Amino acid sequence: MFRLSDNPVRTTATTLQFTHRDLQQRLDTCLNPLDDMLAIGLEAASAPDRPAAILVPLLRSAGHWHVLMTKRAENLAHHAGQISFPGGKVEPDDDGPVSTALREAFEEVRLMPHSVSIAGGLDAVRSPAGFIVQPIVGIVGGDDGLDGLFADPAEVDLIFTLPLLHVINPSNFRLVPRETNGRRNDYWVVEHNDHLIWGLSARVLNDLQRRIGMTV
Repeated sequence: MFRLSDNPVRTTATTLQFTHRDLQQRLDTCLNPLDDMLAIGLEAASAPDRPAAILVPLLRSAGHWHVLMTKRAENLAHHAGQISFPGGKVEPDDDGPVSTALREAFEEVRLMPHSVSIAGGLDAVRSPAGFIVQPIVGIVGGDDGLDGLFADPAEVDLIFTLPLLHVINPSNFRLVPRETNGRRNDYWVVEHNDHLIWGLSARVLNDLQRRIGMTV
């Protein structure tokens, strides 16, 4: 089942006319380069935390740019039922976080690796489950990036998209104050009509918003 989120943000002609090349050029100016991501992956591999990677796929659908997201299956050991991105831990056969992100995206939603152009990375984040997660931003080719995708029911309950115009609007983000064991532990929430997007996924989206919002 695919769902397209309603978005009250007024669209702009510039954003609607983004080609794949336009978006790639803008991302080139604001994302972490590939070499830095590979270095982060190697550093994380030797840390107590386990290295992991997620793919943040940007795709065209119905004439607009969207961010692809998933709702994790309820039976998973980590982050069950939460809104997330395709991804998982770095396996020994992976060549680094990019390889991990592409492999996991194929396994979870059948996104073909050859259809994804890697645009760069966002800042790595530490998961409460003990992972250092490297977000990889990829641009999905074609005019309908949802075509051919389907969720692996063992891992994913739902595939949906968040309009890029919703993501680049900072008013859709809210920092919730929280204290854990006497220490500040605030977390981000993304306003959404149908899904609760918070925690690590919201931090990743806020990082994307902060970067790409300056280029459009």
